[in-house]
Amino acid sequence: MIFVTGATGRVGGKLVESLLRSGKRVKVLVRNPQKATIYQALGVSVFLGDLNQSDRLEEALWGCDRLFSIPPNTMNQAEQEIQLYQAAKRAEIRHVVKLSTVKSDPESPCQFFKQHAIAEQYLKQSGIKFTILQTNSFMQNFLWFAHEMKTKGTLALPMRDAKTVPIDIRDVVRVGSAILTEEGHEGKTYNLTGSELLSLQEIAEKLSIVANQKITYIDASPLDFKQTLIRLGVPEWFAEAVTTSWQIASKGRPTLTDTVTKVGREQPITFNEFAWDYKAIFT
Repeated sequence: MIFVTGATGRVGGKLVESLLRSGKRVKVLVRNPQKATIYQALGVSVFLGDLNQSDRLEEALWGCDRLFSIPPNTMNQAEQEIQLYQAAKRAEIRHVVKLSTVKSDPESPCQFFKQHAIAEQYLKQSGIKFTILQTNSFMQNFLWFAHEMKTKGTLALPMRDAKTVPIDIRDVVRVGSAILTEEGHEGKTYNLTGSELLSLQEIAEKLSIVANQKITYIDASPLDFKQTLIRLGVPEWFAEAVTTSWQIASKGRPTLTDTVTKVGREQPITFNEFAWDYKAIFT
């Protein structure tokens, strides 16, 4: 049985669907009783609780042999993950797959990247067999800006003219499903990317075609971007972390990898394919 945390999120939900289609038994950690009912109707074993309940995590994990950890973006993310991995070891989990970021760095000014790095380091030293999946960014992140693009015709981000290598969440799930159901991936860290290096200007041009509307990329100042997030109701610490993550990305030089093809055994979804699949949201 495979245990999945973050099962109600974007990646976790699709991962559970993929595992069920392949005939695997799945158990999830869910806080919301209504969402728990939905999973139960699909034949998923559900444990009501969350990652802060360290005294119950071992109980939740018993009976499972593999764990896919999709951590939440919280201020104590690393602490939550470490508690999970400690419980996994006590529950005799054989293999942990952790979703992380290629920008993980224990000295990073971005809260998200720092927390991922601390959790990665602990997992590597825990004695549990592990695989770490690092991504640059998700294509689905651009859905967050669909309203701005539709109403203002702009895509404003503090990315300068830097390029990124976004991956479709469906490809992350494809690779994750393969790793959970095969041997030979233990002890490895994979960098998952799409098939294209794209600037935000190029992304705006592709989305313009799908939306049938001119979308202009604006290199927003970090301060303006952060204040926009706060006005939308995002907590200040989270807005700061998101803004810093884009600033770090604006200075990076990402590289393309063929992990999706080699491990997932399919060509990565292109940005054009992603955009057309989600056309209804962009128009």
